[in-house]
Amino acid sequence: MPRRRAPVRGRRRSPVPGGCPAIRSGRRPGPRGRRRQPGGRRPGVAGAVAARSLSCPRRWHTAAPDDGPIRRGTSTMEMETFDLERQQSLWEHRVDINLSESGVEPLTLAGLAALGLDLDGLHSVPLEYIQSNGTPELRSQLAGHYAGATIEHLLVTTGSAEANYVAVQVLVGPADEVVAIVPNYLQVGLAARGLGAAVRDIPLLPGADESTWSLDWDAFEDAVGERTKLIYLSHPNNPTGHVFTPSELDRIAAAAERVGAWVLSDEVYRGAVHDLAPGEETPGMWGRGERVVAVSSLSKAYGLPGARLGWMAGPPEFVERCWARRDFTTIAPAALSDPIARFATEPSNQERLFERARRMMRTNRATFRDWTRRQNGAIAYREPRAGAYGFVPLLEDGRPADCAAFAERLRRNRSVLLVAGRWAGMPGYLRFGLGVEPEAFAEGLHRVELELRDGG
Repeated sequence: MPRRRAPVRGRRRSPVPGGCPAIRSGRRPGPRGRRRQPGGRRPGVAGAVAARSLSCPRRWHTAAPDDGPIRRGTSTMEMETFDLERQQSLWEHRVDINLSESGVEPLTLAGLAALGLDLDGLHSVPLEYIQSNGTPELRSQLAGHYAGATIEHLLVTTGSAEANYVAVQVLVGPADEVVAIVPNYLQVGLAARGLGAAVRDIPLLPGADESTWSLDWDAFEDAVGERTKLIYLSHPNNPTGHVFTPSELDRIAAAAERVGAWVLSDEVYRGAVHDLAPGEETPGMWGRGERVVAVSSLSKAYGLPGARLGWMAGPPEFVERCWARRDFTTIAPAALSDPIARFATEPSNQERLFERARRMMRTNRATFRDWTRRQNGAIAYREPRAGAYGFVPLLEDGRPADCAAFAERLRRNRSVLLVAGRWAGMPGYLRFGLGVEPEAFAEGLHRVELELRDGG
């Protein structure tokens, strides 16, 4: 009779003979143990990926020895609430009119087909994990938008928010400082603080002209120091619509170069400068330094937020590290989003989508301008130069009003959602989305006017 093997002291016996079947077979169990596509190699980041241990479902885990080592995280920081996204997540699909969005009215698949997208071709797309850093075809096409870039400079992500997030994860630690230009989409600063970094907010200041904003350059230069790891801007700026000039971009890049810092430029609105001539491009941050990362997506100027596809352009070694960090987030782009992105970012299609966005924004900007000037001083108009939004002060007896409280009343009383400036880092302002259909935009403004007149 064969002798029974005694259990190892301090370890729980596996209910599966021979232990975890994933370990025995050399593969992961479940959906994460997917087959790699040709060319879908893992990034070689200091051998860390090759040394990754296999994981098993909880029921197959063995208990650690009583005296085994415990590895703890180094940061005890908690993520702050991202107020803008939280408000939109809670309410954008529950109100009659959503003026909180910063993109243009989304296209449908039928709308893309009218522009030439082959819908029949989508029928044969396997719903699989595609190459996790983006297909070579898409990355090659995106590289064409960045002078001197190759596919090794590009990482395709699930929206620009993921690109921003993994960039911060790779670059920023507890001893670092981040210089952020505000008002802004506050994701990067919040994520950096969640990692224990210090964030210095440097304001854009409203100019005497209603269409101008200027960076507080003295404060900016003072803030950039030896502990600065990252400078973050959105260009064109969300929510002011300010478009940085080439000389301003050079000055930001020079400040970063002086201290060895990185620059992260969120450029999702580059195609959304209102009065851009057909074929004209807005200068970006790319090419202005060795430590520059430019981020974009299909969500705003392209009018395709539901595709959930973005990208970053950066130095190949940095992009490789971000690719590895992405193993902890969404892993790979959506299979159907790849052919849609290849269609949308093809230069002639891109220009048609951008012109659609600019046409809609110009129409609503004119409506918004006329409307604000009829509000008896309750709103001081400021002209946006870019982006699908207007960012304007709300005044009460000539002084800045509590815009978050007003936005709450407006949602509750009129079923219209706006963005309070505090959620973008500048209290006293409201952000109006200019990208909705003109009829819905006019009705939304009418309801805001009723709340300004009758609300309390």
